[in-house]
Amino acid sequence: MTNRWTLFWAAALLSLTMLYSPAFAQGVPGGVTREEIQRGINDREPPRDSRAISVDTEFERAPCPLAAPEFAEARFTLNDVRFEGPEAIDRSLLSESFASYVGQENSVAIICEIRDRAATILRRQGYLAAVQVPPQSISEGVVTLDLLVARMTRVEIRGDAGTSERLLSRYIDKLSNQPVFNIEEAERYLLLMRDIPGLDVRLALRPANAGPGEVIGEFSVVRNAVFADIAIQNLGSREVGRFGGLARMRLNGLTGLGDQTIISAFSTLDFDEQHVLQLAHRMTLGGEGFTIGGDFTYSWSEPSVGANGLLDSETLVANLDMRYPFIRSQAQNLSGTLGFEYIDQDVDFGAGALSRDTLSVLYARLNYGQTSLPSITGRDGYSAAEPKWSFLAGLEVRQGLDIFGATEGCGVNLANCIFGGVIPPSRIEADGTQFVFRGDARFDYRFTPDVLLTVAPRVQYAPDPLLAYEEFSGGNFTVGRGFDPGVIIGDSGVGVRNELAYGSLIPDGPKASAFQPYAFFDAAWVWNEDAAFNGIDPQELYSIGAGLRANIRNTVTLDTLVAVPLNAAGFQTNTGDVRFLFTLSVQLAPWNWR
Repeated sequence: MTNRWTLFWAAALLSLTMLYSPAFAQGVPGGVTREEIQRGINDREPPRDSRAISVDTEFERAPCPLAAPEFAEARFTLNDVRFEGPEAIDRSLLSESFASYVGQENSVAIICEIRDRAATILRRQGYLAAVQVPPQSISEGVVTLDLLVARMTRVEIRGDAGTSERLLSRYIDKLSNQPVFNIEEAERYLLLMRDIPGLDVRLALRPANAGPGEVIGEFSVVRNAVFADIAIQNLGSREVGRFGGLARMRLNGLTGLGDQTIISAFSTLDFDEQHVLQLAHRMTLGGEGFTIGGDFTYSWSEPSVGANGLLDSETLVANLDMRYPFIRSQAQNLSGTLGFEYIDQDVDFGAGALSRDTLSVLYARLNYGQTSLPSITGRDGYSAAEPKWSFLAGLEVRQGLDIFGATEGCGVNLANCIFGGVIPPSRIEADGTQFVFRGDARFDYRFTPDVLLTVAPRVQYAPDPLLAYEEFSGGNFTVGRGFDPGVIIGDSGVGVRNELAYGSLIPDGPKASAFQPYAFFDAAWVWNEDAAFNGIDPQELYSIGAGLRANIRNTVTLDTLVAVPLNAAGFQTNTGDVRFLFTLSVQLAPWNWR
C-alpha cells in the first residue's frame, strides 16, 4: 500500500512540475497520435476493379441507301425533320442535327448526314440508340426519321450475389424502370452496385427479339465474401515500438444490407509496447447508396521512455456516422458524411493518473474526386486506373460538445488542476469543446503514362488549444517520412507530401509483377495556441528520400524507402538518423497467387 501511494504522489508531483513546460504542452508522454491507432480501418481499402464502367450492346449503325450514287441527282428543300420514337427523348436536343440545312436545296444524301448527326447527339447524351430512315415521300420538305432507343424490358442475373441480392435488385430496378436506357443515368447505379462490399457487377445488353429497342439486361456477378490481409512495418517510434504487425479481416454481406464488417488487431513486435483492437461495421439503407456505419477502437501501450514500465496509456474511440453520395460517376464524385465521435484517452504513471482526455465531437465532412474523362474512355492513351490526372479532396469541420463528461480543462490560472483535484488534460490550456477545421487533398498528374507527379497537402486550423487526439501531427504516418510519428504536434498545421514516380503498379497479367521507383520530399509546419509555445512556433520538419513500390501478382505489396531527415524537429536536439522504412502487405483472401 505504501508503494502504491508513493507512486501516486510522485505522479501528482510530476504533473504539477510540468504544467508550464513546453514539452509537456506538446503532449503527455505515452500518448499516441490519432493516425497510429486508426490504421486498421483507414490504412488500406481492399483492391477494387478499376476498369471503366462500360455497357456491352449490339446496337449498330445501319448503311444508308440514300447515299448511293443513283440518288446523287435527287434534290429537295428541307423545312423540318420529325423524329418518331419514345417520348422520353427531348426533341430539342436533336435540332442541331439538321438546323444548318433548313431552307436550302440539298441532295437527299443529307438525310443520311442528319441521321448520323442525330445518332451522335443521342450517344453523347448517354442513350443507346440508332436512327433509321423509314420509307417515305418527302412532302413540303419535311423528313421523318425513326428513333430506335434501347429500353430494358427484362433482367437476368448470372452469378451469386449472396445475401446482397436484395440490394443489388434494388439498384437494378432503377435501371429497368427507366422508359429508355441512358448510360449516364445508369452509371450512378452501376457504380453503386460495385460499391456493394464483395461484389463485382457487369452489365451486358442483348436484343430481346421482341419490340423495337427492347433489350435484356444481363448482369454478371462475382462475389467475394471474405477479404483478409496481414501487414508488417517499421514506421513506429522507438518509444512505442519500431516494428509492428496488423491482421485484418473484412466480412462482406453478413446481414444482407450491403454491409461490411472489419475486424483488425495491431501489435508491436514487443508485445508489451502497443496493441490496437478495432471493430467496424457499415451497411446500406435504401436504393441510393446511403450508408450508416460505426467503429470501435481500443488501444493500450506502455512506451519505453525511461520510466521503467510505469508509464502507460489507454485510448478508446467510438464513432457513428452516416454517408451519402450526392454525385457518383466515373469522372466526378461528391459525398457527404455527418458523424459523432467519442474519445477517451488516459495516461497513467504507476498508480497515479497523469492525464485524462474525454471528447464528444460532432463532425461533418465533404469528399470530392475528379478524374480525366478522356482517360476513362481511353481516348488519350491513359486509362481509368492510371489516368492523365486525378484529384481528390476532403474538407471536415469538427466541434467538441460539452456532453458525456467532456474534459473541462484546468481553468483560469490552472486552478482546477492545482487546487480543485481535477486530473490535468494532455494539454493544460485545452478542453473538450473546441472547434477544428481540416482539409486534405491529393493531385496526380502523369507527364507520360510512366512518369507520375503526386502532390498531397493537408491542413488543420484551430483557434484554441486542442487536446492531444485532435491535434495535427507530423511524422511517418502523416507528413514527414523519416520522422517518428508525432515528432511535431500542434493545434494548427500545414503539410505536403511530394513524389515523382516512374512506372506502373498494375501488373501485365495474373502472374506478373509491377515495380515503381519514386523520390519524395516532405515538409510540415505546426503552430500551437498554448502560451507555453510563445516564441517557439512554428515547429517544422523536412525530409527527402527515395523508395520502391512493388505489386507482386496482385497479392503482395511492398513499399520500401530510405528517408533522410533534414532538420531537428520538435524537441529533438539533433537531426535524426537516416531511416530505412518498409511496409509489407499480403492479401490472404481471396488468394490471387497462381
